[in-house]
Amino acid sequence: MEEVDGSYIAEVESQTMNPLDLFVSSTDTLHHGQIDHVIPENSGWSTRPTRRSGVLSHSRDNSRESEREETSNVDFNYDTQVILMSNNSIPSFKSQTTPTYFYNISNSATWIINVFAASDPTLSQESADEYGTLSKVRILDHGWNLVLQSLFPDQSDLERADVLDFGVGHDHLVNILMRDHGGEIDARGIQSLTRVLHGVRDSLGIEFCPLMPDLCCLLLSHMPESYAFATIRQMVHDDSPYFLVVSRVQHLALCKTFSDLMRRCFPQTFAAMELIGALTPAGLEPILKRFFVPLLRRKHVLRIMDIFTGEGIHSLLRIGTTLCCLSHAHLGESVREHCDNAAVFWEGVKRFAHSKHFHFDLFLQHQAYGVQKSFRLLTRPIFPRADFVMRLMSENEVWAEANEANLPTHADTKTLGLVESSIPIELAKDSSGRLHLAKWLPPVLQSTKLDLIYSSNHHGRSVEMFYRCCASSRHTITMMEVLDRQEETVIGMYATHRWRNHPDGYGDGGCFLFRLRPNAECFQYKTEEMHIQSFDEEEKDVTTSSLNDAGQLMISGADFISMGVGEDGSSGLRLNYDLTRGSTSSSIFGGKELVGNGVQVFDVGLVEVYRFVREVDGKPVDGDIDPWRGKFD
Repeated sequence: MEEVDGSYIAEVESQTMNPLDLFVSSTDTLHHGQIDHVIPENSGWSTRPTRRSGVLSHSRDNSRESEREETSNVDFNYDTQVILMSNNSIPSFKSQTTPTYFYNISNSATWIINVFAASDPTLSQESADEYGTLSKVRILDHGWNLVLQSLFPDQSDLERADVLDFGVGHDHLVNILMRDHGGEIDARGIQSLTRVLHGVRDSLGIEFCPLMPDLCCLLLSHMPESYAFATIRQMVHDDSPYFLVVSRVQHLALCKTFSDLMRRCFPQTFAAMELIGALTPAGLEPILKRFFVPLLRRKHVLRIMDIFTGEGIHSLLRIGTTLCCLSHAHLGESVREHCDNAAVFWEGVKRFAHSKHFHFDLFLQHQAYGVQKSFRLLTRPIFPRADFVMRLMSENEVWAEANEANLPTHADTKTLGLVESSIPIELAKDSSGRLHLAKWLPPVLQSTKLDLIYSSNHHGRSVEMFYRCCASSRHTITMMEVLDRQEETVIGMYATHRWRNHPDGYGDGGCFLFRLRPNAECFQYKTEEMHIQSFDEEEKDVTTSSLNDAGQLMISGADFISMGVGEDGSSGLRLNYDLTRGSTSSSIFGGKELVGNGVQVFDVGLVEVYRFVREVDGKPVDGDIDPWRGKFD
């Protein structure tokens, strides 16, 4: 952002022009892309950014609304899954002017204005608005430059700096950098993110704040570094958890508050989520650590960001609990029948939120910010008021301090179990290998056990016997030992369809190859189209996912089995008729080496195949393991 001196500002302000020309424009510091500055008419945005721009909330200026809130009982219990609300629960935001077309209000200006106004109730609207105008550019840039000089006095200091995770966890941080914010962040974007995160830690003294990496990415996607840092600094300036929780105790209290509100407002959804661990600190990560980023479309996350900059943590609790309730109502009996862990539940929420059945605007108006009729024809909000929620969170901090040592703040993937039988298990004995497999497998298989159904030492070496042992198991893990290597080498493949003599090809994009030893690594199906199918009627360029129709991923005949096909017809991994020789090459699973050191042909030792059985009842997991497939078609 260019510096603007006072004389230029005075000259500009003296002219008659569009008020927007005085406000800072949004700039994509994260990806350096173009930002659309035009929005449609009747969008609800004013032509001048204010603290209420784009924030959907009950109007505090409306005396009737205030009276209605005062007479409402905050200690309520609605035993319902589908919430029925009034159609007039949120006042519409009318433009101050009605031009033929509207200019898009800068998110950079709006967000920082909202944060300063919300964090300091004594600040006048005019003073808050100034932080979004060009008059503050020079001041904020100067302050940020001083911070940078103290943090990175030399370029080498920045080159050695890592991206801080603030407690969100390594796996989540990798997703943040690689895919969750509009694709992989390039080197320039990572440097900007690194600078701001180090500024937050070293200049503001914040070391734990799981929301920080995603929040910082969202800000940098519309702001320069100086504005992102100033916005975050204002969010934490008074040590209040209004916007952000900045300690492990506060985070545990926030999770407990979310669970308590689910119990009060939506007891049926609470019972279902509690049973599968979705209300634990680890289970609530998609919302309370990731700011809805893994669940909702990006345009909806940005809308939540608009609201968050005015309402803070209260908006995440309000939107999060009502989203869980609405999703649970649409997921229906499948939650009880097929959903046995939090990851599967959140995958269902994501499928619903990306489907044609989810209308974000209606959700905000009629669920998240809706009201329900109560005694004497009065109405009360479906969600408790902010002061009640903050008191509840304060009380839960006492509980969190007493239970901190017993409550993890991140999700530890559970190691796959083993089923003991008369056939000795060799290749899957190592628990670290089974832990890696659990991370790579679909959520519904992450809490299962491996049951050995074929061993070349016990059943003999032939493709025919291989098929016979795998005949009744759709989802299998095949492991094999690579001989004549300096290091013990174990590779394998995960199949989503029953292995059989079918040289025309089968399988889907869920298949993957892997190496367990040495240096465990997963080689997944590579395609530009690998995403959930979009059913959003608002999207014009709907692309059908190839995840479930990926072509010839599994090809097998009377004298071979293989997975993955390259452009030249080679296989990602292929075994011969007696399972003694294997080969590997570049395929649709990527160009990395499966065995290593340029090895393409190798001798095979022990071969083992495992099926999956449920921990609860020991029954095999067969058939379609996606409980949400076809649910929202």
